[in-house]
Amino acid sequence: MGRPTKADLDRRVGISLRTQGVRVNRPQLRHLIQRCLEVENAELGRGIEVVLCGDRLMRRLNRDYREKDRTTDVLSFPDPEGIPLPEGVAAPPLGEVFVSIPQCRRQALEQNVRAGTELARLLIHGTLHVLGFDHETEAERREMKPREQKLRAWARRHEMGPELLLFGEDET
Repeated sequence: MGRPTKADLDRRVGISLRTQGVRVNRPQLRHLIQRCLEVENAELGRGIEVVLCGDRLMRRLNRDYREKDRTTDVLSFPDPEGIPLPEGVAAPPLGEVFVSIPQCRRQALEQNVRAGTELARLLIHGTLHVLGFDHETEAERREMKPREQKLRAWARRHEMGPELLLFGEDET
């Protein structure tokens, strides 16, 4: 991957692993998110925090923030502030993307794809939500879907995904 570029430093990606038995390719994950931010012209100086977690935390977040008492695959929390900060002060992230690794794994099995490929799809989807895109209405879907498809195609071309997430001996 080489040395980080200025854009990489300007669009930092924090990664928290809050589940066990999982290995994540951190450089590849960062590259994927940074590409999403770059393509969508996200504000320089701000990045995204990614939390890979279990179903229990995801269910609690889904219940507390969406009033749905069940797990889900991905939740995004955009930073509502966006307050300009004085020069030299690190800007807060654009938001957070939470992914349930067990749900990601179940969906990968259903779709007969590797878990890392499904994780890439979920990260792209969640990042677009952080950047303000949604799919609640037909107009929103028409705006978000082609962006998501373009980023997923880029990820496939650059083999982002298959080796993004590993589970010990079992790499599915």
